[in-house]
Amino acid sequence: MTRRILITLAILITPLVLGLALTYEKLKVDFPSFMENQPSVGYREGPRLLPAEGAVPITGVESPPDGSLPENPVAATQDSIERGKVYFDIHCAVCHGEDAKGDGPVAAYFKPPASDVADLTDERIRKEEDGLIYLTITKGFQGMPSLAENLTPAERWDAINYLRTIQRSSN
Repeated sequence: MTRRILITLAILITPLVLGLALTYEKLKVDFPSFMENQPSVGYREGPRLLPAEGAVPITGVESPPDGSLPENPVAATQDSIERGKVYFDIHCAVCHGEDAKGDGPVAAYFKPPASDVADLTDERIRKEEDGLIYLTITKGFQGMPSLAENLTPAERWDAINYLRTIQRSSN
């Protein structure tokens, strides 16, 4: 009877003793999950990863590989300009301001480098082609997010037609 009890106790205690021995590294068993045995990559080392699909570019608006820019298919009629004013007031004026001077109510809350909201009446932007402005609205640039989900292509062109009227009136 006592022999049975001793064997039972030995069977029950053996995993506990082995577990403690491994825990306190009395038995040196090399597990592949130890953190010190992993490849390490220093800051700014290793392979450079491409930006994620749909990431907002920070270095400039990416034009198509062939260098062509989209042409404005929407004529700058009075209806287009009126629709563009509505779209501009909803989606653009919060940052760029009603007069497109870059002084919208939200612009003051941006931190650098996005704090420099573009003055859309500036000579540099007046000289930009409509296609480049369209790509900026579509893909975003620096602190400006892409508005492709908010505006259809025709609505983007209407907003550009309205912006051109603001630029002419501020001249």
